[in-house]
Amino acid sequence: MRIELVWPILTLAVALFLFVSEAFIPSGGLIGLMAFGFVGISLYLAFTTTAYGWLFLMVTGLLLPLTLMLAVSLWPKTPLGKRLTLKPPEPDPSASDLDQTLLHHLVGQFGRCLTPLKPTGMVDLDGRKFEGSAEDGLLPAGTLVQVVQVRGQRLSVRRAEIPALEEFSS
Repeated sequence: MRIELVWPILTLAVALFLFVSEAFIPSGGLIGLMAFGFVGISLYLAFTTTAYGWLFLMVTGLLLPLTLMLAVSLWPKTPLGKRLTLKPPEPDPSASDLDQTLLHHLVGQFGRCLTPLKPTGMVDLDGRKFEGSAEDGLLPAGTLVQVVQVRGQRLSVRRAEIPALEEFSS
């Protein structure tokens, strides 16, 4: 390495360190301002004392965004970042009992539409509410439906055929 590159590289290293530090130390932007100052000093030294000014500018233009991305990716893991960022929601334990394997016993059962199915809505089967989707068009609320298939955690339903009274008498 050439001796005239030592000071530009050192000031650039200090600038990058200060940019990462800005993400972890709440300073109201003062550390970031100092980091920009060190980048300016580093570029000034590279252009005035070496013949590699433009190369140094390109390297700085590449390292600066990479350093900022590193700081942003590490920030949520800090104590301050943990307090200020949202945690992902925990799974609802009541939703686990609606597992797809538990819903297969509902195929063939009859129920009523609680809401209009356009094509999805709520269906009532023996006093339990389920999300259902109409297999054939729109169904108004109160329509008698039959479960024909389970898709994920949604019941696929179709308008139930009401048998004629003569079929029950035989």
